[in-house]
Amino acid sequence: MNIQAQVCGIILLVIMFLFYRRYESLRLGTQIAFQVLMVGMMLCVFFDMLSIWAIVRLLLDHRQVVIVICKTYLMSIVLVTLLGFLYECADVYGGQKKFLRIAAIGCGAFLIESIVIACLPIGIYKMGRVVYTAGPSVFSTYMFAGSFLISNVIFTVRKRKQGNPRRSQVILFWMGLWTAAAVTQFLNNELLLVGYAGALGVLVIFFRLENPEYLTDRVTGLFNQDALLLYAQKLYNGERNFSVLSIWWNLGVSQADEEAKEQAVMAAFARRLPKFESTRIFKMGDDEVWMIFEELECAESNVEKAKSYMEYGRRELGGMAQVEYTYMADTSLVNDYQEMVHLMQYARWKSRDHSASNFKRVDSAFVEQMRQEKIMEQMLEEAMKEDRIEVFYQPIYSTREKRFVSAEALVRMRDREGKLVPPGAFISVAEANGKILPLGEIVFDKVCHFFTKESLEQYGLHYIEVNLSVVQCGYPGLADDYIGIMERYQINPKYINLEITESASMAAKKTLLENMRRLMEYGVYFSLDDFGTGQSNLNYIVDMPVNIVKFDREMSQAFFRDEKAKYVMNAAMQMIHGMKLKIVSEGIETEDQYLAMEELAIDYIQGYYFSKPLPETEFLAFLQENNDLIVKNT
Repeated sequence: MNIQAQVCGIILLVIMFLFYRRYESLRLGTQIAFQVLMVGMMLCVFFDMLSIWAIVRLLLDHRQVVIVICKTYLMSIVLVTLLGFLYECADVYGGQKKFLRIAAIGCGAFLIESIVIACLPIGIYKMGRVVYTAGPSVFSTYMFAGSFLISNVIFTVRKRKQGNPRRSQVILFWMGLWTAAAVTQFLNNELLLVGYAGALGVLVIFFRLENPEYLTDRVTGLFNQDALLLYAQKLYNGERNFSVLSIWWNLGVSQADEEAKEQAVMAAFARRLPKFESTRIFKMGDDEVWMIFEELECAESNVEKAKSYMEYGRRELGGMAQVEYTYMADTSLVNDYQEMVHLMQYARWKSRDHSASNFKRVDSAFVEQMRQEKIMEQMLEEAMKEDRIEVFYQPIYSTREKRFVSAEALVRMRDREGKLVPPGAFISVAEANGKILPLGEIVFDKVCHFFTKESLEQYGLHYIEVNLSVVQCGYPGLADDYIGIMERYQINPKYINLEITESASMAAKKTLLENMRRLMEYGVYFSLDDFGTGQSNLNYIVDMPVNIVKFDREMSQAFFRDEKAKYVMNAAMQMIHGMKLKIVSEGIETEDQYLAMEELAIDYIQGYYFSKPLPETEFLAFLQENNDLIVKNT
């Protein structure tokens, strides 16, 4: 009777269902659809078994009861094919009104088909141990179920790019397996394979897609990052507003003690987080969890409760942990779940250096700032590809030689209309997204090309200053890349002076020093830029192997405004000259300021008093006019 196959099938389905129910569910559209599909498949296999038993035991005395059971089984086959189709639709249209319309149409079609199956005659046959059904009712079942199967295959193929590609593959496999079983059973009535094949297909879906362990972190039992993306997508598709809180911490333990760090974090934090009504907790990394609050009216109080729990955990670790929070009160501020995730990560990056507060609230102004930076990021990428990056040069005057002997190379970008974009608008974006490395190489390449093409030493220039960003200073391949560019243009390295900042040396001092060592061995010189803005500037002059120190504009201007600043600048100047280093004073804007700096014996002067940054052709014209004029007058 082949009832053994049905028994195996229903045992598999029951075990699968019980295992599935052990885990907390996110109530995703696909999860709900799969649970309904499992129940439908269990009913199908159950009525398959029941129909076999009824034919064997009740056919002679209770024929009408057997007919009802057999037709119910046929209806369950059509139901499962419909549920399989809706499961795939839940992936493509989950949470959208279109899915509800498709489900309503499908249920209406199933109701009509059930009436047809119930009204058509059915033949019931028993020959020894072989039992089967036939007739118009069975034939219509194959037609109706086949129509849902074909619809599912067509829909899956057409929408495979909109849903989960792996789900499409598994659905097609299941449809193929079930079709092969149905054809085999139709040709050989002794082999009752439809129910068992359906159960096997559901089992494959479970292990490939719907195993709840795939969305759970094994260490903590919390939902993982994949689960957050699916859950946030569900909420956005359903047009439901919610709040999200990101909590991340730094325990202050060494990387070598990574396992102990993980255990300490999860014991003191993630496992102790409170579980509120309509709240989900997701582990995003070893040092971060996110909480999603669906009830906006309770979100603020729940955030405060979560902070109190985290403070308790921090004290439990001896107070050594630093805890930071990023909170978006209303996710309707952003367009979709991907932007929401990006925004929260962006907010964490923006908050990494703050000291005033460990709580960052994401509001509409912050969202607009991020969007503008995304636009700028795209503009920068396009400008780099389309060669719209330029280098301007601001002349630097030597008080000893009475002429312009150097220039600072400053990056500029033009939009597609040819207008200059302020450097402050794109430099920070380039540093944030890693584009500063290729941007820096473009600038350095253009400087080397300009110097060698125009033979700038003939204009009296001793070197060109090129800025290095914090990110570049921490890049291990900087020396190799820059030496390669200089060798390509065969430029004498003495014509290159690289400017570092105090913040750069603090952020990546070891890597920076190695890069400096290699470049200095090659013949490049270094300057310490923006002196006066760092936290330990005197120490950095001692530590960094530089040849020139640059007083930033604020320090230069403070000399003329504040009597105390004069004493500070005089003391710093005496110290720097005592170390046989040169000084550049930036930001000089008037003749009186120029004369004062010259009287102080500042070596080099830079600022708008002489010239603003100039493009290449104007810079060359400036050198020809001013250096020649100054030489003649002397």
